[in-house]
Amino acid sequence: TVALAIAANTAVFSLVNALLIRPLPFKAPQDLVLLFEKFSAMGLDQIPVSAPEYLDWKKQSSSYERIAAFNFADFNLTGGDMPERIAGAVVTPSLFPLLGVPPVKGRVFNDSEFGEGNDGVVMISERLWRRRFNSDPQLVGAQVAVNGRSFTVVGVMPATFEFPLPLFGVQGGTFAERADIWKPIAFTKSELESRGSRSYGVIGRLKPNVTIAQAQAEADTIVANWHPLFPDNYSPATRFGATIYPMHDLVIGGMRPALMILLGAVAMVLLIACANLTTMLLARAGAREREFAIRVALGAGRMRLVRQTLSESVLLAIAGGSAGVVLAIWGLDLLRSIGAQTVPRLAEVSLDLRVLLFTLLTAVATGIIIGLIPALASGKPELTEALKEGGRGATSGLRRNRLRNALVIAEVALALVLLVGASLLLKSFVRLQSVHPGFEPKNVLTMEVALPLLKYPRGKPVADFYVEATRRVKALPGVEAAAFTTILPLSGTNSDSSFAIEGRDSRAEKVFPDEEIRGVTPEYFSVLQVPLLQGRFFNEGDQLDGPGVVIVNNSFAKKWFPNQEAVGKRITFSGTRKPDVKWITIVGVVGDMRHRGLDLEPKPEYYFAHNQNPYRGMILAVRSTQDPRSLTSAIRREISQLDPDLPAANVRTLEQVAADSIAPRRLSVVLIGVFAAVALVLASVGIYGVMSFLVVQRTHEMGVRMALGAQRSDVLRLVLGRAAKLVLIGTAVGLVLGIMSSRALRAMLFNVGAFDPMTFFTVTLILIAVSLLASYIPAVRATKADPMIALGHG
Repeated sequence: TVALAIAANTAVFSLVNALLIRPLPFKAPQDLVLLFEKFSAMGLDQIPVSAPEYLDWKKQSSSYERIAAFNFADFNLTGGDMPERIAGAVVTPSLFPLLGVPPVKGRVFNDSEFGEGNDGVVMISERLWRRRFNSDPQLVGAQVAVNGRSFTVVGVMPATFEFPLPLFGVQGGTFAERADIWKPIAFTKSELESRGSRSYGVIGRLKPNVTIAQAQAEADTIVANWHPLFPDNYSPATRFGATIYPMHDLVIGGMRPALMILLGAVAMVLLIACANLTTMLLARAGAREREFAIRVALGAGRMRLVRQTLSESVLLAIAGGSAGVVLAIWGLDLLRSIGAQTVPRLAEVSLDLRVLLFTLLTAVATGIIIGLIPALASGKPELTEALKEGGRGATSGLRRNRLRNALVIAEVALALVLLVGASLLLKSFVRLQSVHPGFEPKNVLTMEVALPLLKYPRGKPVADFYVEATRRVKALPGVEAAAFTTILPLSGTNSDSSFAIEGRDSRAEKVFPDEEIRGVTPEYFSVLQVPLLQGRFFNEGDQLDGPGVVIVNNSFAKKWFPNQEAVGKRITFSGTRKPDVKWITIVGVVGDMRHRGLDLEPKPEYYFAHNQNPYRGMILAVRSTQDPRSLTSAIRREISQLDPDLPAANVRTLEQVAADSIAPRRLSVVLIGVFAAVALVLASVGIYGVMSFLVVQRTHEMGVRMALGAQRSDVLRLVLGRAAKLVLIGTAVGLVLGIMSSRALRAMLFNVGAFDPMTFFTVTLILIAVSLLASYIPAVRATKADPMIALGHG
């Protein structure tokens, strides 16, 4: 019992320690901040910055020792047996000195390695160095082939280094793979000319004695100065601004509430275990009352008996804690295997000195808690009754019974709180799984492809590659349809873009359209089986030199064209005041898809024809008439024949993508469910123990009752009635506590109220039934007592 409870507390505290308490693995992490821009009037509160904006922040800010820009990136690494897609980032050279983590080999980027034509260097992780390059000591200074270019490896970062870190609570933020390659940013000419092309994160290190409030005040001043300089980009009506966040807060983000709930759950398990053991030690103290009375009669002091009893309970708890550490290590290994893609920085979770000290203190506190009441009871034995042969000490026995009853009530109440929480989360998760995402994920295989800029410049070469790749994949046996998209639904990635509607003056109306956008090839909606509501899908005639076309979803049509048909209306990305406005016609309306999450309502979205605006990085989606995973090798072979240096990465079925999108909720349900099950078992064991002791204690009474004519059913009702009274009181207390504590789960529930009456009713019935079942065995044993033997008892 102690081992299970302490193991649960140790495992959860190790998570809290690694993710909430332990500082980020950078130099003076408390001084690190992240800067995000916002258009409050458009509901965009945390968005990246553009290249010219970053350069302005760097030049005009005086609050920072250093400031750096970064962005997630993927790299095609070739030159080995097989091309490989490696997760990484593009960064400004100032990043590594800012973070203060030195490389294990080589050097970091210098300021001259910045900008187009000067970015021919990379840094790699120690993990990649060991895995891909067999820890080659000559790699630093050597050339590697990345994205079709030769780059010089200048440094190797330690295996513990991780940047960018996944950011939670940020719009568009995702739990990305750990970066293994870093390359200097090379701002393109088009990026430097566009203040509205926002794709970079900004990190800064505050100067000594500069507070976040001071940095925020300076940012507000800088933004205010931009308004008159760039009126087309920062209209006052959009309420453009910037916000400075402590980096630790954004890295932790939404994890804190869930971890606090887990910590509360295991604390309840520990309390139930304490109550359970206290009842057992009370029974043991009652059995040893004669021994203690003799020792007191021989001159032993009360405190000496108390110390002995406490020492025994503390040693018992420490022994349980030692076993709990072993169980916690096993539990964390299991958690890493099932939660690696769900919990960020999970690899950093370990039983360090702080966790072991917590475990020791928990074990000692547990020993004191479970031993204090029995120790106090043992230290004051009733000498006259206890020294009698077979004496039971009526007063002390009554006191102990009341304590045992109170402890059973507490166990039942706490178990009910945990069961209510687990049941609410389970019901929420089941309802979430039943939500239709607006597309059919079965029998769809997905994989990512990224074309290198050097080999595939923008425009026709990119479009031609994906047209040919689609043709080849569609020709494979078992393929029903194939298409490419820039963003998969439920993948955790989003992109939005502002636009203008023909015939409307956004400034006069103070309405600034900005919605989520995706690029797709012609058969995309057929692959996902998304219905066409109006107009047509894209086709092969929608080419780069043809009229611009776009497809919108139903929410987009209803929001921007209420009470009228959206098909035929025109929008533009270039701004209506420019002389060369390029209008794009809406040619179709499709059904809504839940891109952002199953628990979030669909947002307005629009889709551009990929042939008209080719993107190099795309995701292939293939609908199959067979197990889609069986097509992986054949599809990779076709892509390799088109370009042998091009890897197909991140192969998943669309069902896996959808399952991964709710993985954090699934993990929460599993963990809380396990703790609730343990609590139920412990509470049942506690009730069983108390009822068993009651039967032994009242054997004489049972014998008298049966000798006077009581039937076995009367004895059964007597014992079960006593148990039912305790259980009902416990459930009443538990219901009150459950109603109070379930409020903490509101943010984690979907389509289920925190006070869902059916859940409370069902859980209460289950707990009562299990508790009475645990009482039934001792009750039956009481009915089998021989009256003659019972009358001779005591």
